[in-house]
Amino acid sequence: MKKRILIGVDAPLSPATQHALRTISALIEEIPTEMSLVLLHVIPVSNLVSPTFGAYGGQSQLAPLTSEQRERGQKALRQASNDLQNRGVAPGQIEPMLRQGAPAEELVKAAQELQVEMIVVGSRGNSLRQRLRRFFIGSISRHILALANCPVTIVVPPAPLQAERPHDLVKWYQASITHYLEEHTGDLTIFTPQEVMLTFAPPDKKEPGRKERAAAILALEQLASSGKLCRHDVKGEMRYVND
Repeated sequence: MKKRILIGVDAPLSPATQHALRTISALIEEIPTEMSLVLLHVIPVSNLVSPTFGAYGGQSQLAPLTSEQRERGQKALRQASNDLQNRGVAPGQIEPMLRQGAPAEELVKAAQELQVEMIVVGSRGNSLRQRLRRFFIGSISRHILALANCPVTIVVPPAPLQAERPHDLVKWYQASITHYLEEHTGDLTIFTPQEVMLTFAPPDKKEPGRKERAAAILALEQLASSGKLCRHDVKGEMRYVND
């Protein structure tokens, strides 16, 4: 039986989904060639009362998709597929899929139908806006966790540590990464020097350069030496994983 990993894709492609795609592609050398990555975009639609003859009162059906909704979903799937291919995933390993309904339920349903090994979704972080959204309508990723019968990986993009301009850039980056790891102990994150340099850049540094990149590399190496991160060489690029 063909093995699959199911990846949730939103539209337009959010930074959270892009980070999830980067995380999966960073592990591509550990994915066997017979395994496929299923990219699923669910078009969220509401139910409406059916006006058709013979329908019982209160019977509902899914509203028909508009051409704009379908095109937006297909565009997101193309972007996600191109992103994975640019990172070394073979086109034959990518299966785009478009569905309609409640995102969490449809992701879980597709996972059951395809008997996937794992579901991967991005989390939009812990900003005030996202905390309010989760309070009123819930989190899609947490809903998937509650419904799924297979492993679920929620990939959270790093958030910078707010503080004053540091005197020691290496310690700044090391403290920022450590703070992130402590805040997201159950999440899988893969760091690269470039992403660390930009994501955790000091607040007054608008365009980080070679000095910041060198400090980010040293911070990652120190965390790897202490056992907090694992170092992996993926096609000549160093990746650091909290696993």
